[in-house]
Amino acid sequence: MTEKVYRQEVKSLLPNTKAYLLEQRVASVLQPDEHAGADGVYYIRSIYFDTENDKAYEEKLMGISEREKFRIRIYGKDSHTVHLERKEKKENLIYKEVMAISRDTAQELVSGNFEGLLSYEHPLASEVYSKAKAELLKPVVIVDYRRKAYTYPVGNVRITFDSCLQSRAVAGSIWEPGALYDVLGQETILEVKYNQYLPEHIRQLVCSVPGQRLALSKYVLCRDNLQIKQGDFLGGKR
Repeated sequence: MTEKVYRQEVKSLLPNTKAYLLEQRVASVLQPDEHAGADGVYYIRSIYFDTENDKAYEEKLMGISEREKFRIRIYGKDSHTVHLERKEKKENLIYKEVMAISRDTAQELVSGNFEGLLSYEHPLASEVYSKAKAELLKPVVIVDYRRKAYTYPVGNVRITFDSCLQSRAVAGSIWEPGALYDVLGQETILEVKYNQYLPEHIRQLVCSVPGQRLALSKYVLCRDNLQIKQGDFLGGKR
């Protein structure tokens, strides 16, 4: 079995003006993500799953140090790249398991049908299927945002700027825009990920534009947003 490699993850919340300033400095030192478009931007849509009793949501609010969540992630507006992901969290350490799935499988999972996972020969497929049956996993929120990412080879550093965060209920096709609600307004989420070592010059670079340390996840932010906009969780219990 391959040994898990955990990464450090630190998040901050920045006003868009400060995020723009920091990004200019980061771009002068780090390389743009090779998967981004000509403008350096790519779009991400995540569909998060939770249990009947909102286990992932509640554990985050309670500050449980070891927790996990499951999601479908779609990269780009053309929706050709679709992943099923499990994200494990231990304090500031993260580990992510990823497998590619088809568009049809993704839509089936969102519709509550997990049987299609049995056709995949991947450990994550079996794990999600078992969790779905045992803990009644179901889709609870769609999260959209635009991302600009930069990388640095030493320490496997990845710095991302996520803006235009929006949420909507899970209803109908996950490929359509739907009625999206703004979550952050004029703010950007900065994420710094690295292995065991963050080079000092990059640490100083990131600290050159201070931001508010972000304790909440995009998942929690967007579920809370839906509660405010629509009065209650769609599919969860509060």
